[in-house]
Amino acid sequence: MAAETTDSRILALTGATGFVGSHVLRSALEAGWRVRALARDPARLPEHPALEPLKGNLEDDDVLSRLVAGADTVLHVAGLVAAARKADFHRINAEAAGRLAGMAARAGIRRFVHISSLAAREPHLSPYAASKRASEDAVRNAFAGSTVSLAILRPPAVYGPGDRATLGLFDQLSRPLALLPGRRDMRVSLVHVQDLASALLHLAASENADGEVLEVDDGTPEGYTWEEMARIAGEVLGRPVKMILLPRTLVRLAGHGADLVSTLTGRAFMLSAAKTRELYHPDWTVRPPTLAERTGWTPRIRFAEGFRETLQWYCERGWLPRSRLPEKRT
Repeated sequence: MAAETTDSRILALTGATGFVGSHVLRSALEAGWRVRALARDPARLPEHPALEPLKGNLEDDDVLSRLVAGADTVLHVAGLVAAARKADFHRINAEAAGRLAGMAARAGIRRFVHISSLAAREPHLSPYAASKRASEDAVRNAFAGSTVSLAILRPPAVYGPGDRATLGLFDQLSRPLALLPGRRDMRVSLVHVQDLASALLHLAASENADGEVLEVDDGTPEGYTWEEMARIAGEVLGRPVKMILLPRTLVRLAGHGADLVSTLTGRAFMLSAAKTRELYHPDWTVRPPTLAERTGWTPRIRFAEGFRETLQWYCERGWLPRSRLPEKRT
């Protein structure tokens, strides 16, 4: 990647302090980009001579205008994965994305890369899924008739060091008995956050797949079942991981409870009644066209390696007990 970005082009990045965005930022700086990063709290950004922090949020039009001014490429990573109100998903994920894209079009940027979600394929399942599909439409509409090169990427479940959303999954898969939501016949594609960052910067540095919606994963055909993930976790840990799948009714009741607390307190939770429909959807595997098919980009990290690395990160930082680490073999 460094060979593709050795000039002084400016990459305008949203979501730079989030889970995915922070990995993208680090990779972009290593690849030689000059980065202008939008952040609510710029103090959370690293210090780097090629990094220009910009304080603000996706609803501040003046800040968005400054973000894209003079930029070569916009990489839109920011968005909500949990919200206290359904309307918040659409306001941030769709409306703000369309507004940013419109400003980028007027600024005359070369390339706009928008991160969506595999959930956008099933917009009927949840307000989050609907907002991600709407975000794709909003971005496409903003660039209709313009010369801006647009790429939209739909990742599946993303995991890796620093992620709180999948901490619960690693908590369960590192136990002797894992309690997991979902169906025995469901299949799920995965992508490690470092591979996702690589994929996004690969798109940012090129003009391939102009106007297309591409899906991306770790290269495992047909993804994983829960049973396969538990088996892989057990092989990494050096001890068996047994699995119990939680009944959908039980998880839905927990989701309704979270919705009630969210309504009363204004606090957003990952689990909700709508999220339950996503968790029990049978097919979250990628389909053509994929990024690998269109551009030749290839992932590097499969789940066995990613599980080991991520679990170690969680344990070293006290997010999970060190007793969960793989047993040392003599």
